Amino acid sequence: MRRRHAIVLFALLASLLVSGCSVLSKLVPWGDKTTDVKDLRVVAVPDANADSATALDLVFVYDKTAAGLLPKTAPEWFGKKGNLVNGLGTSADIVSLQVTPASVVDPVKLPKRHGKAIAVYGFAGYLSPSGQGRVDLTGFKHPTIWLETSAVHVSEP
Repeated sequence: MRRRHAIVLFALLASLLVSGCSVLSKLVPWGDKTTDVKDLRVVAVPDANADSATALDLVFVYDKTAAGLLPKTAPEWFGKKGNLVNGLGTSADIVSLQVTPASVVDPVKLPKRHGKAIAVYGFAGYLSPSGQGRVDLTGFKHPTIWLETSAVHVSEP
């Protein structure tokens, strides 16, 4: 009986190793917790951003130091974007979209390594101050970003 348990345990460990490091990294308590985002879509209502096209950057961050460097507002992000992108290097991937009112982007093409991100943030270039905050998508699995008249919000089906 002991031998059988040892064989089952060995087979289980071997299958975990073969299935890839990403599975194993989610099981070990000392690793960074990764985001839950699996897919994403963007919906812009007909009068989104006061009926203007919206620059939307989705930032997938892969380490805590890089996450700490990100600004809290969209105007700061877009104002410093060039320097931030250069400074972040491989610690982040940026998906840049230009979304017109009354449109849907479904699905948003995510970076290949998005499953390894520890945080995902959205920055929308809104005219209204109420739409200029940083949107945290980290805890969502299937988020929909809603670009409305003067604000941005996130929901999940």
